[in-house]
Amino acid sequence: MYEFHGWATFRESTGIGEEDNLEKIIDSVKLFIKELNWTNSGILDIRAVNGEYHLSVSGFTNHKGKDAEDVLNLYKFIAQSAPGSYGMLYIRDDEDRNGNDNSFQVLVLSRGSINERKDQFLSPYIPTVEDECYD
Repeated sequence: MYEFHGWATFRESTGIGEEDNLEKIIDSVKLFIKELNWTNSGILDIRAVNGEYHLSVSGFTNHKGKDAEDVLNLYKFIAQSAPGSYGMLYIRDDEDRNGNDNSFQVLVLSRGSINERKDQFLSPYIPTVEDECYD
């Protein structure tokens, strides 16, 4: 199972009051999302609340595939287009071959970059979330 949950708040830059092009940036991110052609892949939504734009993303797939690549590419696009944006993306892949099959990977978006952090809340997945399965 591959699962992902994330959010991002859009900011044009890290400077205060530098939001002159934010509407154009939001339009370009919406176009990027439209071109992904998601149908049944999960939740992928941009909304404005109290004048602030934010992204919500969440989903489950049987295996890591195009959806995983799409979400990561979306976060990279946001980092490049709106370097003042910030947010997080939690990923769990029980088939990960790099030693992360029992933990969440946390990707942090800030200052135009994406950095991986160690999850300290839900990892290790077994036994923090689920019990060990004995057959």
